[in-house]
Amino acid sequence: MERKEYEMPDEYKQHLAQHTECLEAREEFRQQIRDGLAAGVRVSAADKAMVDEKLREFDRIIDRVEKELAEEYERYQAEMAKEAEFAARVAEMYEQQKHIYILIKHETPHLLDSFTERVLSPMPKDMLEEFYDDVAILEATQLDAILNGEV
Repeated sequence: MERKEYEMPDEYKQHLAQHTECLEAREEFRQQIRDGLAAGVRVSAADKAMVDEKLREFDRIIDRVEKELAEEYERYQAEMAKEAEFAARVAEMYEQQKHIYILIKHETPHLLDSFTERVLSPMPKDMLEEFYDDVAILEATQLDAILNGEV
């Protein structure tokens, strides 16, 4: 199953850009050292050891940041997938609520006022209007299928 990729937040993108800049800087440092050595620049063993240690420390920091970025990416993607799954279930529940309303309206109309009062009245006015509009569309296009339990 293909996993949907969610856009990462701006803060993550900024950290990723900074990480990329560090990677580029590291390669630039290494190229400068290679260029210097190729040009015959000589440094003492102590200076070379110090530079090598600084580059190793820089590598460790880059690796740690890269690992943390990867972990944050996976955490965020999982969180967004979970939210999307929840939103899909809520949307499905909302659709079923419309079908139940239609079934009650057409098969047990004496329960419609009670259902409307208990289930629909807590909805905000704009959502309730949308609900009734959607119900009207369903009644016009799928009434028989809904009443027959086909959808």
